[in-house]
Amino acid sequence: MRMKKYKAVITDFDLTIADTAALIEECLYTNAARYGYDLDRKILRGGIGMTAESIYLDAGCSAPEAKRLHDEYIPYSADIMCERTELFDGVAEGLRYLNEAGILIAVLSLKEARQIWAPLKRHGLDGHISYVIGPDEVENHKPAPDGIFFLSGKTGIALEDILYVGDSVTDMKTALAAGVDFAAVCTGAVTSEQFAEMGAEMIYPTFADLCRAIQNNQHLVRTN
Repeated sequence: MRMKKYKAVITDFDLTIADTAALIEECLYTNAARYGYDLDRKILRGGIGMTAESIYLDAGCSAPEAKRLHDEYIPYSADIMCERTELFDGVAEGLRYLNEAGILIAVLSLKEARQIWAPLKRHGLDGHISYVIGPDEVENHKPAPDGIFFLSGKTGIALEDILYVGDSVTDMKTALAAGVDFAAVCTGAVTSEQFAEMGAEMIYPTFADLCRAIQNNQHLVRTN
């Protein structure tokens, strides 16, 4: 099946193009350990994609504790993320192809913009990204559609011409809320089978595979 020609691709960051699961888990755990908490690392990793406050709540912290740890996590993890974040294999080539094809690329994330720009600059890819849409740009965060609406408003690109890419249920909900097409990548916790059961129409093992599909004009659903 032929893939639609998109004018813009908005991508999530963590676990979509950035291989940060172990790093985020480490930061969440160590940040809490500084205050005497020994939290379940599996729960911490499973919550990636949500706010730190939500993750700490899921790990068993009370609401005030989760808020405090969230507020401490942001400055604690910022420099670590800037210095140590790496991208998945094939992401650099994929971003370069999209850029050469004239497709506008934006990143939508709960992270501060500098934590995204730093690794992109380190890999020489910052020139391929037109926008990083973080917490400072929108009032409501994912799964609210504000970030996608922000990009559409800034560029004049219609929602029907935007593809949103992500690895999580939250990402899929964000695309649905905005009314844009969604491409799932299976580099996070959600499997291709789970995405298919939820109704995802485009499912790829990695972001690089999605970019190759765009290059080859193929619209695929993968369930293995």
